[in-house]
Amino acid sequence: MFEINGFDTAGVVSLKRLSLTAALKKAKELIADGCWDVQVVDPGGQVYTSFEEQAA
Repeated sequence: MFEINGFDTAGVVSLKRLSLTAALKKAKELIADGCWDVQVVDPGGQVYTSFEEQAA
C-alpha cells in the first residue's frame, strides 16, 4: 500500500493507493488543488517527492 501525505488549509491529508502510479497521480492532483508538502511513501519506506516538479 502506498501512502500519500500532505497538508491543506484544513490540516493533514493522508490517503492510500494500491499502486505507485495511482499514488503519484493522486499526489499531483492534491498539489494542483493547493496542498503542500505532499509526499508518497512506498511499502518499503522510500519517500517520493520529485513528482512536484512534474505537476505542471
